[in-house]
Amino acid sequence: MQSTDITFDNLGETGTLFTALLRARYHHFIETLGWKLPNVRGLEFDQYDTPESIYCTIHNGMTVYGGLRVTPSTAHSISASYMLRDAQLGLLPDLPLSILDEPAPQDSGIWEVSRVFVADSLSSRDRMRVRNEIGLNLARLAQNWNIKAYLCLTSVTAGFLMRRTGLTISPAGPRFEVGGETCQAYHLKVDTKNLRSYAA
Repeated sequence: MQSTDITFDNLGETGTLFTALLRARYHHFIETLGWKLPNVRGLEFDQYDTPESIYCTIHNGMTVYGGLRVTPSTAHSISASYMLRDAQLGLLPDLPLSILDEPAPQDSGIWEVSRVFVADSLSSRDRMRVRNEIGLNLARLAQNWNIKAYLCLTSVTAGFLMRRTGLTISPAGPRFEVGGETCQAYHLKVDTKNLRSYAA
């Protein structure tokens, strides 16, 4: 099991893995959870999959076990910014206007975490390993990209995986139902004094 960061700068080397990630997202969010999301030929994507985002993929070869997308809160692409801000502005009818307790930030040090998932085919032990890798990836990204805090929209159950490594979690908005799941926005912060080693 390994972690790979995918950006539009390295798609020449990671393009096949990026396609595998979009297929895994399709299986998890559309086939398993039944979310109504844009897709084509078994690939799930949306308006936030732009060159401003970074993708963390946990995988073995081309088999994807989990992943996430991070996007700066300063992002802007045609008519979109980032998901939580656009929801608050009323641009995403499936999400509530009250999704955040405060106005959505536009700060180069605050990034949004979205499309977090762990493959449902894994054993409980391996799912825990993937969750730990997700936390470690967020900690590493924070150091490498000067990220001081994250905003994340995820299920309440999945949200608590973010407590691992040097990340602390606190609610950023009310709970609500999406696709049969109870979801919530969270503040995630990195405590550099408590970061675990992620070199291995």
